[in-house]
Amino acid sequence: MELHDRVAEEFDRRKEGLLIFAFLLGFGFFINQGVEIKGLYMDDLYLWSCYGEQSFREFVFPIGSTRFRFIFYLASWLELFFLGNHVTWMVPFNIILNSLIAFSIYCMAVRMSKRKLVSLAAAAAYLLSRMSYYQIGQFYGLMESLGLWAALGILYFLYRYVNGKDTGAFLMANLLYFLASFIHERYMVLLPVLVLGLVFGAKERFSMEADEEFEEEQERPGSRGRKRARKSRRREQADHAVPKWALFLLSAGLFGLIQVIRLLTIGSLAPAGTGGTDVADTFKLADAIGHAWEQVAFVFGRNSGPDYLCIQTYGESPWNIRMLILGTNVVLAVAVLAFLVCMFRDRGMVLVHLKVLVLFLAFIALCIGSSSVTIRVEMRWVYVVYGAALLLLAYMSSIMGKAGILVFLYVGLLFPVETYYRSHWDNLYLWPNQMRHNSLAEETYGKYGEEIFDKQVYIIGNTYDMSEFTAETFLKVYDKEKKGKNTKIQFIDSDFDFKEITDDMVILSEDPDNNAFQDVTEFVKKQRINRAYGSYDDNWIDEHAKIVFMNGDRDTVTLGCYYPGTVTGDQVCQIRVNGKRMPDLVFTDNYMVYEIPSAPYQMVSLEFSCNFYVANAQEKRGEENLAMVVTIKEE
Repeated sequence: MELHDRVAEEFDRRKEGLLIFAFLLGFGFFINQGVEIKGLYMDDLYLWSCYGEQSFREFVFPIGSTRFRFIFYLASWLELFFLGNHVTWMVPFNIILNSLIAFSIYCMAVRMSKRKLVSLAAAAAYLLSRMSYYQIGQFYGLMESLGLWAALGILYFLYRYVNGKDTGAFLMANLLYFLASFIHERYMVLLPVLVLGLVFGAKERFSMEADEEFEEEQERPGSRGRKRARKSRRREQADHAVPKWALFLLSAGLFGLIQVIRLLTIGSLAPAGTGGTDVADTFKLADAIGHAWEQVAFVFGRNSGPDYLCIQTYGESPWNIRMLILGTNVVLAVAVLAFLVCMFRDRGMVLVHLKVLVLFLAFIALCIGSSSVTIRVEMRWVYVVYGAALLLLAYMSSIMGKAGILVFLYVGLLFPVETYYRSHWDNLYLWPNQMRHNSLAEETYGKYGEEIFDKQVYIIGNTYDMSEFTAETFLKVYDKEKKGKNTKIQFIDSDFDFKEITDDMVILSEDPDNNAFQDVTEFVKKQRINRAYGSYDDNWIDEHAKIVFMNGDRDTVTLGCYYPGTVTGDQVCQIRVNGKRMPDLVFTDNYMVYEIPSAPYQMVSLEFSCNFYVANAQEKRGEENLAMVVTIKEE
């Protein structure tokens, strides 16, 4: 019974948190419905190919590469190990991960604001954001999600340290800094936040807030047995408080270690830029300032830049969406004003609030700065800034009194704005390509299953500019046994590149209007030859038959006609081409060649009327008798 009571007590203690997570998870799936990954391309496909072709050490620790993100590579290796060839599971995985991050934001916000509903609203606003397109819609979104999660963790533990928590909070911030730097190198820029948190940190290891939480914990059922041990640990920690200079050396040493690892693994300390560029070569101060203002605008709902990066600019958005965005800006302005008024009224806590405010603003400024030095701004880089802004808003609500309702008003106005922009994600640069590769997966592996590896896939034309790497690798993702003989996609100018269309071929055509592919194999077969009546796949025809087909690149059509009976010279077949009667085919031999003039790439209708048939034939397929075998010869 004691174990049962403990389980019941633990469940009762965590029940509320589980319900909150269930709500956020359901909300995450609801707002992301319709997002799919069925086929991989570009960075996602390259990462998969490395997983499939490299050893664990080579994949996780790529010595000599331009980037060394071993924490991200380890996480992606584990994801691919568990997901295997189930590409469609990637989006549900991404949604679950982003919901976990939202739940973390909720937990952080509760500690900062002491308001659960406000915290829940902030977590929901995070999930709702249009900036999540990359985290949800790409396999590489794992990198952005993990980096964002670690960065917000750094901010949260520094907040705890600044507010008088024990040294462990600062140590956790340093650990997350190390991890974040090897998820994405742009988070190395957060070193000054660690130093700032150390400067702002209280001398005492435990604040009044911590003492109150400690006493509340003791009042919980079943906690008395641990009271004495916890007090003992508390005194021990206070007696062995780590001096700030030692913590500073720890952070400095950690930063030095990160640089040494980078130097040994990639041979450089400078971070690589976007799209294969080098920051040192592309950096311009004026551009960086402009990019920074773009990111600030994004946080306040005002999209800027080209549509393929921002979905739709603020100026081009519908007037009602612009009015709602203005409404959110007004609400935020009033919230900031209310916070400042309440902060300066509480004179005893002004310095504490100022420290927290500066810590948050420094974090936001550094994140913006790290994403401004490259050649463009992508919304996915602003997502971490937006997450921090939501946490700051939750913190502000802690002293705003009844004005905290402004958070709910902000999220309420935000909902139609974010859902509108989410409905136009297809404007983004990656969306059309993802749609095309989803369609390619549907028309190949999705339609034929494992049989696709016994067929050769051809695509007519290549206006989508599919790379040679994609053509060679795309189908390998689905080849579980790695036994596929025909996994390379090939491009052709026309289906007339082939003399005949066989059963081991799959021919696709591009559908640019829908960013898709179409399987035209059966259409091409029928276009090549349509056996209207009295004609069969093995080339036999009845006494009366009709065949419609498209001529190739020849100016004649050559028929090979075989009659297996005794030739007497009386076997005559009338032939009409497109309704016009041609000279009769008179059999003087069992096998006759008959040529018909025809323009290239034109539909040809052949009608046969024979005065003979194969006597004593063992088979009769239609109402009439089999007469002869007719082959359309390819030259």
